[in-house]
Amino acid sequence: MQTQLELARQVQLRLLPERRCCLSDWEVAFSYESAGFVSGDYVDLIPAGADAFYFALGDVSGKGVAASMLMSHLHATLRTLLPSNRTIEEVMTTASSTFCQSALPAQFATLVLGKADRSGNVELVNAGHNPVLLVEGAEVEIIAAASLPLGMFCSTDFTSVKRSVSPESALFLYSDGITESTDEAGNEFDQNRLAETLLQSRNQLPSELVETIQRTIIGFTNAKPQQLTDDLAREAQLLITMGCRSNKRRERRTVRRKRRGE
Repeated sequence: MQTQLELARQVQLRLLPERRCCLSDWEVAFSYESAGFVSGDYVDLIPAGADAFYFALGDVSGKGVAASMLMSHLHATLRTLLPSNRTIEEVMTTASSTFCQSALPAQFATLVLGKADRSGNVELVNAGHNPVLLVEGAEVEIIAAASLPLGMFCSTDFTSVKRSVSPESALFLYSDGITESTDEAGNEFDQNRLAETLLQSRNQLPSELVETIQRTIIGFTNAKPQQLTDDLAREAQLLITMGCRSNKRRERRTVRRKRRGE
């Protein structure tokens, strides 16, 4: 059984996209951790031609193998539907109906599905998931869920929101393991602390900021990384920043090396 669970874990990890990348002038980084061999967390990045891409982060109810099987089912469903030129609202409606027919009555999935393009246009649907945090300058906009989770009903309409963001603005998606981490007094890390951390560290690269959030939670809980397993049992975070600053940094380093004759 242990061998089979480890094989299932390896299969699930192979469904994940590259953890750090640039897509259509957006820079992306995410973390994905599971306390068990497999989990119901879902993270995906899907190119939509040369000038846009889809992003998704969600959580299937329940734990373990059953949740991971439904997560894989959702992964395959969205990957099949998204290239069909439907709107993301239509994709969510069809995906929810399919999920409802496949899951047990008490099972559902919260999900944020969005599309971002090279011009800074963003459209997303938040189906019962944690609010998306949009960081622009010194402000954080909270984009709360406007739709029910997938699979709650076999016929559900979904509502998208649209934003036009400026260079170096950032979208932050996360699972509830982030904000539900507690300190020794039982206080949760909560959304306000998360927003404050994002503002204080907004000049960092996405990969750096993802690590900063993890370190901040470790400091808040006063725990060693290994001791966070229970609090962050299904911890996933996805940070998307307008502008590929890592590429620019590499270009500047290359220019400096050439000037030095390296």
